Amino acid sequence: MTFPHAVESIISRNVLTCAPDTPVSEAAQAMCRAHCGSIVVVDAQGHPLGIWTESDVVKLDLFHPQVAQCPVRQFMSSPVLSIPADMSVQEATAHMHDNKVRHLLVTSPVSNRLLGLVSATDIVVNQDAEFFLRLKRLDSMLHRPLVIVNADQPVVAAMHQMREFAVEALGVRYPDGSWGILTQSDVVRFVAGGDSALPVSALASHPLRTVSRQMTLLNARRMLQEGRTRHLGVDGDDGQLIAIIGMSDILATMEQEFLIELRSALRERDEALLQSRQSLQLADKVFESTLEGIVITDHYGVIQSVNPAFTRITGYSRDEVLGKTPAILKSGRQSADFYEHMWRQLKNDGYWQGEVVNRRKSGLLYTEHLTITGIPDGFGGTRHYVAVFSDITQRKQAEERLHFLANHDALTGLPNRTLFGEKLQSAIEQAQEHGQRLALMFIDLDRFKLINDTLGHQAGDELLVKIAARLQTEAPAGSTVARLAGDEFTLLLPNVGSLNSVASLAQDVLDGIAGEVVLAGSSKVFISASLGIAMYPEDGTTADSLLVNADAAMYRAKNRGKNTFQFYTTDMNASAMARLKLEYGLHRALTRDEFQVWYQPKVDLASGRLEGMEALVRWQHPEMGLVSPVDFIPVAEECALIVPLGAWVLSEACRFTRQLQDDCGFSGRVAVNLSGRQLKFGNIVDTVQQILQESGLSASSLELEITESTAMDSDQEVGRALEGLRGMGVTLAIDDFGTGYSSLAYLKSLPVQVLKIDRSFIADLHQDKDDAAIASAVISMGRSLGLSIVAEGVELPAHRDFLRAQGCHMAQGYLYGKPMPAEVFRRYVQTFEVQH
Repeated sequence: MTFPHAVESIISRNVLTCAPDTPVSEAAQAMCRAHCGSIVVVDAQGHPLGIWTESDVVKLDLFHPQVAQCPVRQFMSSPVLSIPADMSVQEATAHMHDNKVRHLLVTSPVSNRLLGLVSATDIVVNQDAEFFLRLKRLDSMLHRPLVIVNADQPVVAAMHQMREFAVEALGVRYPDGSWGILTQSDVVRFVAGGDSALPVSALASHPLRTVSRQMTLLNARRMLQEGRTRHLGVDGDDGQLIAIIGMSDILATMEQEFLIELRSALRERDEALLQSRQSLQLADKVFESTLEGIVITDHYGVIQSVNPAFTRITGYSRDEVLGKTPAILKSGRQSADFYEHMWRQLKNDGYWQGEVVNRRKSGLLYTEHLTITGIPDGFGGTRHYVAVFSDITQRKQAEERLHFLANHDALTGLPNRTLFGEKLQSAIEQAQEHGQRLALMFIDLDRFKLINDTLGHQAGDELLVKIAARLQTEAPAGSTVARLAGDEFTLLLPNVGSLNSVASLAQDVLDGIAGEVVLAGSSKVFISASLGIAMYPEDGTTADSLLVNADAAMYRAKNRGKNTFQFYTTDMNASAMARLKLEYGLHRALTRDEFQVWYQPKVDLASGRLEGMEALVRWQHPEMGLVSPVDFIPVAEECALIVPLGAWVLSEACRFTRQLQDDCGFSGRVAVNLSGRQLKFGNIVDTVQQILQESGLSASSLELEITESTAMDSDQEVGRALEGLRGMGVTLAIDDFGTGYSSLAYLKSLPVQVLKIDRSFIADLHQDKDDAAIASAVISMGRSLGLSIVAEGVELPAHRDFLRAQGCHMAQGYLYGKPMPAEVFRRYVQTFEVQH
């Protein structure tokens, strides 16, 4: 039979309390509301004075109605017994057994502050005794008499019988021959406000759930737990009710069995020691060579001998401890009650075993597993005590570390997904029980992938640690911050108030995250986050549904522009499912030839000749039709498909351009867009070289377009890739110029030959002086650097005339042709060449 390490792991922390002058009926009402079997009576400072339990309620004489109005202090058990939280469940069980009580207060071993309450039921539910319970049957523990009352008998009379026979429950016989049960809990409800003339049938549970006497204790305990009850009826072989058993009966049987096991172990140890005395030479050898420390004391506890392992573990030599007591090793971590219980058990049973934290001579603490056995003197007393101990400090530390790592994020130290899931489930159950609301916030950092890819994973990890610290600073007391994965964090807020207060906290969290962060190497980044909120019970009643909906709300916040928060709404799941469908479709599209490359012409403004074309990817989805690049390119970036997709587009564009050269005499360049991920992680120089070789296209016929932000990236990989491409003879262009850095200082240092003016500056230049001025300035700046200037979005003759007058070299837009499929563009080239 095994027990949890400490009683703290099984205590009930919500202790029901009342003042000493509280009337008995009010105390009973409080116990009923809390579904609690006891109430602690405390003074004005909150110090426990006594305890009033269901057993005490039964002792009331309700033949005198005024008893219900008497103060509870007249009937409480006092003083109330308490134990430290670090006491083992084994010791707590013995404490209950020795003092014949079913409840113990649990206090902090450091501050003596009240932490909770442990009951006999808590121990039965949490003891790991399945093997023992599986072997025992109910008929082995039917020692208490079955006390029967009639259903029409007054409750006060039934209480008298319950008190007289000292039982927790009575069998209730109904006129039709069926059975019910009246328990101490029912009596508490009666005292809380029942009529003194009330019959038993008004309070009893009916019908009584019964089981066979052949049932094992394991199945009986399981039925009690699953049925959320504390008693079962037991039928004899003839089907008649013969007994009522409860959790306390199972605990008593387990206690008895445990004491038998201890006595058996003690007898075995005594026999082993007796045999060892018969062979002193062997005993001396074992004593000197064993790796476990051994201490031998007289019956007063004064050390008479220690072995070499004792010196190795504690640092004290034999001469330093002879004549002293083992108290020289005390660390102060165990209370006086701990040692009092140890000596009481040694006196009673001659044996004690457990874990003790002691102090070495150097002052360092260590944990030992200690076994103490009393050696009888043959006259009913004890001649010596032999203590055998081993240093288990490293094992304990490893266990604690493994437990921490299993439940916490190794980088930030925050609870991980596993531990957070348990805390969320517990919070949901608590909220459900007390009718409360809770809020779950799902937090995702904005642009983290860019920071991680640009500055490296070490900087990304440092950023995550700092964000975790900021979140813990902003999180209110009682909340839980966790890191689920990557840059995803959660904040659990139990028992929240209005939505306004939740929204206010969400904004505080975002404000706490947002701002400049200085990373190692003096790199400065500006970080912000998107936050989604799901509320219990409005947005979900399970942990999974709340997480999914908070995640969906976070994505809505990100789509709204980032650095904001969003409460969950029912339409978000549809959007999330659509995105998942899009991502899944992207993974299949490359293998199913669903992508197409379309082409848009680029024309020389001075001569009107066709000078080139831009390759643009299109997705012909079998169900959704033609999907816009605006919808699927960001998804491809996020799920790392942009590298293989970009390589495929580049290959198709080069192959088609070579065909145009051979079939139509096409002499222009084909422009293909490159993403930042292709430049960093796609081995782009090798990829381009291989594609050009396979297609037969010359490097001078290929133009690669990159965005301003990608071109300005300080990552060395990007710089090396651009230099490598330029060295091959490939033309490099800055796409959408004017929407990013637009810096002359940056621009002149880049190995680019072409500048493309973003369409946003072209659309209104014929009627907007500012746009016209910007376009004119970009053209002038580009020409001064010797760059070729291309204008995007040219749709009107007025656009063409203005750009031509300013010296712009080429134009691209609906005025010359929309993006078109490959075969349509082939006919366009043939027609264009004939017309010009």
